[in-house]
Amino acid sequence: MDIHNEIRPHSQLLKLLFAFKNKVGAVFKDILGIHEINHIAITRVSIEQEIVIFSSTPALEFNLFSSGLWHYDQTYHPAWFRLGVQTSWQSLYNPTRYDELYYLKQIKHHYPIGSSLAICQDNVFYIYSLASKQSCSQTQEIFTNQYDDFRKIGLYCTNQLQDLFITCDNLASLSEPQELKQLTPMDSLV
Repeated sequence: MDIHNEIRPHSQLLKLLFAFKNKVGAVFKDILGIHEINHIAITRVSIEQEIVIFSSTPALEFNLFSSGLWHYDQTYHPAWFRLGVQTSWQSLYNPTRYDELYYLKQIKHHYPIGSSLAICQDNVFYIYSLASKQSCSQTQEIFTNQYDDFRKIGLYCTNQLQDLFITCDNLASLSEPQELKQLTPMDSLV
């Protein structure tokens, strides 16, 4: 049984995680530090059910997808993201691979607190994953209660990164794979 209802990573997801480092970094720089946020990733699940991710810590998602562990993280399951809720990372880990996911996403990158929330915009789902290096009760409370602020932060970043999502769509629609450097936005955008 396919638990993802045919959700799949973009054919060049692992390269795309690092391809637009300057543009993505400039957008995320604006919000890192707000509400103790030390990590943000924006995942888009397109109408075609294809995953594209931009991340302030691309190594996290690279390791998650290259190892196949993403299959055990409910963040990428339609049954979760279609609910449009905010959930702690630990609650989204499949129990059979909990320890591996906890190590990869939280211990390895020093993020004791992580949360994901999903929204739907024009039949496209966006998942905002945020994490903090702080573990105090104040930060835990912020990550539990700031749904609206986190949603606004995610929407801001999504709007700033729309040109890159379009570039990824164009890359996916080509019949023959092209080198990423040929498809990057104009230098003024990166």
